[in-house]
Amino acid sequence: MDVLATLDIPREWVFLAVLMLAVTILVFGIGFLFVGAKSALDRRVHNLASPEQKQEKSKVIDTLESLAPFYVPSSEKEQQNVRLKLMHAGFHNKNAIANFYALKMLSFTIGAVLAVAVFVLSSNGSQSILFAALLVFIGLFAPNFILARIASKRQRRIRAGIPDTLDLLVVCTESGLGFLAAMKRVASETFISHPELADELETICAKVKAGVELPRAFDELVIRTGLSELKGLVSMLSHASRIGGSLSDTLRDYNEDYRDRRNQAAEEIAAKIPTKMLFPMLLFIWPCFFIVAIGPAVITIVSAFE
Repeated sequence: MDVLATLDIPREWVFLAVLMLAVTILVFGIGFLFVGAKSALDRRVHNLASPEQKQEKSKVIDTLESLAPFYVPSSEKEQQNVRLKLMHAGFHNKNAIANFYALKMLSFTIGAVLAVAVFVLSSNGSQSILFAALLVFIGLFAPNFILARIASKRQRRIRAGIPDTLDLLVVCTESGLGFLAAMKRVASETFISHPELADELETICAKVKAGVELPRAFDELVIRTGLSELKGLVSMLSHASRIGGSLSDTLRDYNEDYRDRRNQAAEEIAAKIPTKMLFPMLLFIWPCFFIVAIGPAVITIVSAFE
């Protein structure tokens, strides 16, 4: 604010300049998204491709792919971590990481513009700096937080559908169906109640039909979903397939063990409830209780000494 006073620049002018800059960035961004940023040679090669090889892509996806080297970080470790989180959230497209960083850049730009506007229009310097920093922080890390929430919800829904799916797999394998046919039938039956898990089962069937070994397909399932408890099922199925054991007995044993572990986890959560309730009681309930129980006596004693 001292700089503005020294230069004799009204705050309204600075706000209008920031607003014009934000609108310009938004207009050019929308223009790039809908017009496309590929070169003429790339577009001509794409148009000359045969109909079988030609992929129907929107201009938005083409533009994001062409601009990805400018806003996607070059660190392979960071890209791998973000790609794993996107897979856990259910985004398996190859351009998912480019879309995520594009949304993150847009969120950061909006937060930065709002922070500049707050800093310029606010009369309190210290509070405006703090609030502007908070807006920039929210704009930078809000996409990561939302992605983590989406991945956590999807993992919770998949985890909730595992016992029912294993029960159906046991019934189908005992009735004479092969393991792949049983998985395909279970995926079609559980598509309404557990769509995420049904989609993962169909992906396993497609990979096995394409030539991928069953243990490797299940290992990739663990990587895609991020559920470490499925590793036991993978190892048991691999062992049963190597020694020629019964898959139905293996699934039944794993299902019983999985239900026991779920019951133990529920009992552990229930055992932690009294400890977690102690702090809210001390902070909120007990003060009210002492006010009601001791308050009249304290008032009487104070009035007696007066």
